[in-house]
Amino acid sequence: MDGKMEFNSGIFKLSGHDMVILPTRFLEELRNVPEDEISSIKANTDNFQGVYSATSILAESNLHTRVLQTKLTPKLDPLVPIIRNELEFAMAHELPELNSEYCYVIGQSYTENAFKSIILLRMFPSWLKPLVAEFVPYVWMVRWHLYRAKTVLKPLIAERRKERVVGVANGNGNFDNLLHFMDEEATGIDAKPSKLAGRTLILTLASSHTTSMAACQALFQMCEHPEYIPELREEVRRVVADDEGWRKTTLTKMRKLDSFIKESQRLHPPSLRESPPLFTSISDRVLLILDLVGFKRAFMQSRVLSDGTTIPKGAHTLMAIQPHQMEDPSIPDPEVFDGFRYYRMREQEGHGNKHQFATTDPYTLHFGHGKFSCPGRFLASNVIKLILSRLLLDYDFRFPDDQGRPEDVPAHEYVFPNPRGKIELRQRADAGR
Repeated sequence: MDGKMEFNSGIFKLSGHDMVILPTRFLEELRNVPEDEISSIKANTDNFQGVYSATSILAESNLHTRVLQTKLTPKLDPLVPIIRNELEFAMAHELPELNSEYCYVIGQSYTENAFKSIILLRMFPSWLKPLVAEFVPYVWMVRWHLYRAKTVLKPLIAERRKERVVGVANGNGNFDNLLHFMDEEATGIDAKPSKLAGRTLILTLASSHTTSMAACQALFQMCEHPEYIPELREEVRRVVADDEGWRKTTLTKMRKLDSFIKESQRLHPPSLRESPPLFTSISDRVLLILDLVGFKRAFMQSRVLSDGTTIPKGAHTLMAIQPHQMEDPSIPDPEVFDGFRYYRMREQEGHGNKHQFATTDPYTLHFGHGKFSCPGRFLASNVIKLILSRLLLDYDFRFPDDQGRPEDVPAHEYVFPNPRGKIELRQRADAGR
């Protein structure tokens, strides 16, 4: 924030880092530039410490992006009952038996070993990381997880390939899950079972932690602002009754819940918060800037921007998107939480399909913007709504009397819901109806 205020609309570099902060006026200019010229995947895998977190495989090809965009997202409707069944199974095993009395549910840290590796290794210069990584238990666990994924999935891939051949011969060769979609789409080295297994593991990690964080933050917001719960609960009941069950359209009709989740993410995003980081190797001022940035890009070749500035090959750029979002002229009182803010905006003529949790615009960049926006954001939106609607229908929840909203836990530019936060749950008398 200090850097943005000091340089305003100018370009500046973070001291001690090969990171260039670009003004958001370059957003439209850069958002659809081909990946082989300016790469979001390369920027993010470098940021995720690549080989040490096993995320480097995502930079080898865009297989996962193609599959998510062309195969998974168009089939979200039949996935809704599958996800809901999985949710029912998980909640039956993870939540304690509840009765009419409130009981504690303590939030567990779901930060994977990969993220622990990322956060720790970013403290060290590149030349020292290979040595340090050999002594980091989290890195050992990442390697073990990758080994286990290959051990489990390689035989499954081989078996399903045989089944697919037989199925095609019988006119029934479709298998509707992400692994099978990637297997059908993959060619060359991408089609090796070990590569498919590794990519599946990393996509599971990439999707689950952000989805869980957004759902948890929204749940914390409901506990902090319980006045919204009756309206949210009534909306869920009404649309489920109207659709006589759970479909993709059911989730689309939950406009108030969608607005609440989006507003929760606006004030409690997975990164970009103005908070002191847990780990520091450079000045607090520089890391404060890091806490406010996104739209990461790696320049694969030198490029001259529209104002004449040359960005050299190999440079990593970011934008100060959190201050930019707070300047959105369509949002009055941006510091105030307003759970139905976006619901009211969508009620305006011509805005019915705008301002949704999964949509992006020049001021809402948490999922990126343009051609290379997060391809899994629509699935994430559905999963979050399924989790929260299930809780709204079957449980009352609140913070304990001696606890307010838990402070978020920052680490570098990442922000996590506080794993020590407590929520009290009580099963409702009309649960399951």
